[in-house]
Order: sequence, then structure tokens, then C-alpha cells
Amino acid sequence: MNATAWQEKALKGLKKLSDCRFESFNMIHGPPYRSLNNGATGIAYTFWKAANVLDDPEWLHHARLWIDHTVALPEDDRIVGLPEDEGDSAEIEIEDSLYHGNRGLQFVKMLVAYAQADDYNANKFLRQFEKPTARRSEAQELLQGVPGRLVGFAILYEETGYDYIKEKGDEVTEELLGTADLSMKDTLWGNNRYLGIAHGRAGILYSLLFWSRASGYVLPDRIHEEVTKHAAFGIEQEHGLRWPIQEHKEDRFMDSWCHGTPGQLHLCSLAYELYKEPLFLKTARGAGESIIHIKGYPLGHLCCGSAGASYALLSLNRIDPGGPWLDHAIRFAEMSEKAQLITRFRLGLYTGLAGVVCLMLDMTNVAEARQPGFQG
Repeated sequence: MNATAWQEKALKGLKKLSDCRFESFNMIHGPPYRSLNNGATGIAYTFWKAANVLDDPEWLHHARLWIDHTVALPEDDRIVGLPEDEGDSAEIEIEDSLYHGNRGLQFVKMLVAYAQADDYNANKFLRQFEKPTARRSEAQELLQGVPGRLVGFAILYEETGYDYIKEKGDEVTEELLGTADLSMKDTLWGNNRYLGIAHGRAGILYSLLFWSRASGYVLPDRIHEEVTKHAAFGIEQEHGLRWPIQEHKEDRFMDSWCHGTPGQLHLCSLAYELYKEPLFLKTARGAGESIIHIKGYPLGHLCCGSAGASYALLSLNRIDPGGPWLDHAIRFAEMSEKAQLITRFRLGLYTGLAGVVCLMLDMTNVAEARQPGFQG
């Protein structure tokens, strides 16, 4: 499928999103209504991305409309988080989360204002985005904690180059590093037993490496050691490597971006970009080998479906262009366009149509493909 065909598919998806009636959004879409991850903020982000990829500022108008709509929606104060113990559910405060809270809305407002050369509002929304957390402590995971904020700063800095973002991103990096004792011999952030990118230690390490690459921040040597140690959690399979969901539970695996090998592949690929060590390329190839042998996904979205696998392989293809990765990234992208989405969040960025549209847009120029809200 050529770039023109992918663009036609993207435009078809964009039309579906733009045809959605604001007043019925919270009736056809489940809560959380406002979030970047699942809600209306993610749709606004998709229109911003469309304006960039298609070089068509008209989509920024749609982004502004959806931002205004998001502000009018009910606030999402809490979200059901990861269980503390098997069978239990825990509610986690998420007002400061990039992906689930109001910080994500300010992030997208800033991106759109900057794209429209609206410097006054870009700076205004940036100040709102970078406000210190309202809580004394945040979860040490990507989707609901400090690492997500740091990813947001990295994306904003790469997009704008603002010195103020560099200053604040460095402060958040110091904050995150301060939550671990870098002198200890044990695993850093070992109280988080999850290994994956969304809720586990991979997400913490990814955020630090992403900021370092974006800003030039020099990370402590201990972080390099920790990434090396994390790569060793990959378990050899018949085909490639897979990471268990949790440390010490080596019989539980997922194939999703959130808890599985696609998320780990992003970390390994970024580690190779940053450190240029053969170990990280070998580990990334092992992760890619595992993914290309996945025959299919029941869902098509970014978080747990084929779109997430496609973006992971596109990342690997950038550092290892001679492998089979691009062909399989295309296979998973085609699968995403046809696969099911989560009914409750069927328009969302990580669970629905918006994320699949972003992938269709990126397939028009795979060299510049970036997973939305995570890579750029």
C-alpha cells in the first residue's frame, strides 16, 4: 500500500472523528471523557497531528473545537488503577497525569497554540502544564505519574525548542531521579513490581532516556546500568524475547504495548539510539523477532492491539533498517484499520479510532512515524 492509499484511509478516519457530534460524545463514549488517553483531548491531539503530517492548518481548527468541547465536558477526578493485590481494585488520584488528567489538556492546548503561532496562549498553556503536582507524591509509572510528565516535556521541547521547557524538564528529571536511591545496589524503583512501559519500570527508564535524547541532559551512569539490567529481564522464547508482566512471575506475558514486548522494544530501541551499544540492538532485535511472530490481535488500537505492535516495529526499523521489521509493521497497520476497537472508548487515542488514524497518518512517511503522546 503506497503513501496515497494510507492518506486516504487517514482522511476517512478523520472525517469520522470530525463528524462526531460534540453534544452526544459523552453518550456514545464512556468515561473518562476528557483524557488524552481515552477521551476528547486525544481527539484534539489527533487533529493537531493531522495538521502537521498533512501540512494542512485547517485541521488545527478542528483541534481547537475539540479543545473547547473538552473543557465543557465533566471532569474526570479518579480512575480505576492497577490492583494492589490479585482480585482487588484501587482508585488512584490522577488530576496531574499527562494521560488521564487535566495536565494532558494543557499539553495539547500548548501544541495547538504553538502550531498557530499564538505565542501568548502557547506560553499561558505551558505555564499551566508545568505547574507543580497538587499531591505530595505521584505514582512512579508512565501513565499516572512523574514519568508521563517528563515525556510531555520531551515532546514539547522537541516541538518548540523553548528554553523554559528545558529548564522545567530538567527539574522534573531531578524530581524523578530523586525518588530512587542511586547509590543502592538493588533494582531502582523496585517497589514497582511491574516491568512494562505503561505501569512499570520500563516506562520510568524510557522517560529518562527520552528527555536525555531530546534535551542533552546527562543522566547518571546508574541509569545506564539499570537499563542494561532491565534488558536482561527479556526471556528467550522459541522466537525472540518476551518480558513478563511482573518480576518474579515469569509465566505471565502479554503482547500489548502497555504490559508487553512492544513497549519493551521502544525502550531498547531508544537505549540503542542513546548509547550505541550492541547489547541494546541485539535485545531490540530479539523483541522484534517475538512481535513479528504474533499472528494477530483481537483488537486494533494502540494500547493492547495491533497499532501498538506496528509503532514498536517502526521504531526498530529506524535503528535497524535492513531487517524484516517494516513489512510486519505494515501488516499490523493494515490489521489495525480492520480490527475491532474497545466499544466503551471507540473514539479514543489509545483505545479507539483516534490512535488508529494517527497510525494511518504516520504510514504515509514511516521514517517520521512517532507513536502519539509517547514519542511525539
